[in-house]
Amino acid sequence: MSTNDVVSYLDHAHLMAADFTEFEQLVAARPDQRPALHANWHPVLTSTQRDGAQWMSSSAVFKPCDARVDTELSEETYVRVYFDEDGRALPDRPRRPVPVPPLAAELAEHLPGWSVQPCPLNPGRDLVELRERLWGGGPAPWDSVSPPHTALLLAGPGGERFLAVRPRPGHELVVRAARPDDDSDSLLGGMKPPARIVFPTDATPATVAADVRDRLAPGYRQAAWQARTNAFTFAAEGLQRLSTAYIPGTDMPWSRRGEAGSFESEAGRNRAAWRYITTLTGQGPHLVAGIRATARVEDHLDPATGPALRRLGESERALGRLREIREGWQDAMDCILPGHPKAQQVLDRGEDLRNQEAWQAAAPLRDGPLPALAAHVAPRAALPVPDREQQVKAALARTGHPRGDFAVAPAPPLPPVLGTPRRTR
Repeated sequence: MSTNDVVSYLDHAHLMAADFTEFEQLVAARPDQRPALHANWHPVLTSTQRDGAQWMSSSAVFKPCDARVDTELSEETYVRVYFDEDGRALPDRPRRPVPVPPLAAELAEHLPGWSVQPCPLNPGRDLVELRERLWGGGPAPWDSVSPPHTALLLAGPGGERFLAVRPRPGHELVVRAARPDDDSDSLLGGMKPPARIVFPTDATPATVAADVRDRLAPGYRQAAWQARTNAFTFAAEGLQRLSTAYIPGTDMPWSRRGEAGSFESEAGRNRAAWRYITTLTGQGPHLVAGIRATARVEDHLDPATGPALRRLGESERALGRLREIREGWQDAMDCILPGHPKAQQVLDRGEDLRNQEAWQAAAPLRDGPLPALAAHVAPRAALPVPDREQQVKAALARTGHPRGDFAVAPAPPLPPVLGTPRRTR
């Protein structure tokens, strides 16, 4: 980022979304509050310009702490960030909103049921977040300092997410997989999304839409389903291990301190379990919905899968309870004033209560049927989600019903009505 200042500030292309979040937290903190020990940055200079009582602009200069000083960032690195009136970090050079590109409307016309939304393309945080949405290795198909000409987020009805990017005017269109969730680093776990497709400049929106729907979407659904299954299974196994952890009783000597699989108290064990519970709460609803959508009549009748399907409601209720615990805890924590002398004590106590409730509520998920059922229906994850009429047709075809085409059989002729003959004069 070139400036007219004597100091050369770091290009925002070298930052991550977490850096901007920390910048916002540091600016929002009280001036006399010392940065947290785990902070990667500390403010050097902050400035707010006002015209009387009216806010004009705010900016801050940050310097990396020891945790971020590496081969890329030196001790003499500085970052200048501008903020809006609400304290949100702005892009390097804010631009006026651009009209919706015609390509977005044309793709939406050929992708019924999909959402096609333009992405903000201001240099700075916008491009950092756009780059972090990509799923898979390889460089981004645009320069991280200069914005691409067009960037569209395509979201399908089966959870598909793609980025369609035109790096420069008149350039080819690159379509790549985006992360299943915006915050899904722990979810992806080595899963490879479908390879990108590069469309020539003269490719029609109908051609692009057909390839996205027929070539990219099935592989994406399969990879995303497997990633969610792996993440949920890993978290459930983590809870199983913690359920056998050694916790000393009140009348037992504490002789296994520091050993693997041992905790000083149940609160410590529950605290370690929370990260697994967060994964279960995030991925469980996706698996439940997918299993319900793809389960067949034969699965309910199968002695191997039928009992597991009948336990699906138990898992669903456990996930709902965990969601209530998390949301209730977040609402309570939002009411705590950061500057209160006992704020940290209340926060710690609130987390302990949350962890205790969550540990008990997650019991049906530790040995529940979701991992096995998700693996059972995994081959169907790539199939398109049929509508109700298609599901009925498929069910009739599997049962060998001769009327799978919904032809209506002619009604048999009605028998003659036998009544008392009329008398004639």
